[in-house]
Amino acid sequence: MSVTLLAPLGLAALAALALPLLIHLVRRLELQTTEFAALRWIAARMRPQRHLRLERLWLLLIRLLLLAAMALLLARPVWRGEAPAARPWIAVAPGVALADARAVVHAVGGEWHWLAPGFPSIEQSVDGRDLPLASLLRELDAELPMASALTVVVPEKITGLDGERVRLSRKVDWLTVPGSMAEASARSSPPIRLAVRYAPDAEPSLRYLRAAVAAWNRDEPGRHTLDAQPVDAPIAAATDGLIWLAPPAPTLTHWLDAGGIALTTQDVSGDGEVLWRDANGVALARSVRRGSGRVIALPGALVPADLPLLLDADFPQRLRQALAGDNPAPTAAMASEAMPHVDTTLAALATSEPGSLRPLDTWLVVLIAGLFLLERILATWPRAEREK
Repeated sequence: MSVTLLAPLGLAALAALALPLLIHLVRRLELQTTEFAALRWIAARMRPQRHLRLERLWLLLIRLLLLAAMALLLARPVWRGEAPAARPWIAVAPGVALADARAVVHAVGGEWHWLAPGFPSIEQSVDGRDLPLASLLRELDAELPMASALTVVVPEKITGLDGERVRLSRKVDWLTVPGSMAEASARSSPPIRLAVRYAPDAEPSLRYLRAAVAAWNRDEPGRHTLDAQPVDAPIAAATDGLIWLAPPAPTLTHWLDAGGIALTTQDVSGDGEVLWRDANGVALARSVRRGSGRVIALPGALVPADLPLLLDADFPQRLRQALAGDNPAPTAAMASEAMPHVDTTLAALATSEPGSLRPLDTWLVVLIAGLFLLERILATWPRAEREK
């Protein structure tokens, strides 16, 4: 146990201790000369001797202590105590049978908890649906003392991931047992409306777009609708995506300026990110920023002669991903592939933090207030006596 300064440079304020000393010395030198008649017989060569003496030593001492306490407050002292003894933690993910968990865990005297919000005791019942497993692991790692060993028991298939591998400040004993976590509850998805505006010569392309939308609706019946009309038809406000099979027009420009996504048959001369390539590596589609929106540019018409990819079985999925943007992060995986790893930066920060820090600011503020009050009393005391 010891006292540690979080801001040692604050002690530079101790230089102010010279001020009370100078003030008391200056006041000592402010002497009044009184002439006595008998002094005229003393020879001029006899000069009085002066001794350096500080007056009102108690007041000076209090002022020095007051400034020293203020300098110490700026240095932010804390009391570092010993970290309490930590028991090992065993966190069990819902979906794991307790008998299987106890069979693989060999820690003695550990604390058993569910890997669920609030980390309830293993004797309590928990709802294993829609658990943010990755976030819970990070939260548990941040709350546990660094000296606590952590064991996590998970089923073979886990859910609640967020697309990023979990990074922790400590090594985790990652144990896998048979089973799986509950799947996320089904949520109603909002409908998606796709608008197609085409010139008369591009009408043959509609059959391929209708086939793609039909493939989407096999997985999510009725969610996707296709609004295919000639190029001069207005675009509904509820439209989520636009396929423009006509020469550029103000309607397309306004759509992109409003932040929309549009698939067009305009060649962008090698600009943008390549989305699709053919077997020879030639770019078939590029994603280009236009204003506040994004253009998916094709080098030719939306027909098999210009885009053989139209006949591939995965074209509907490619088109859907292109119009939707980035793919959603996976939320489920096999436990063997999602094992957390130690982040050296997090580990260094956690190791540098002491087990028990207690700020001393409150005590110092009380001390400073008491010293200031005492200094004022001592500074005005002689004056009060003279007023009597």
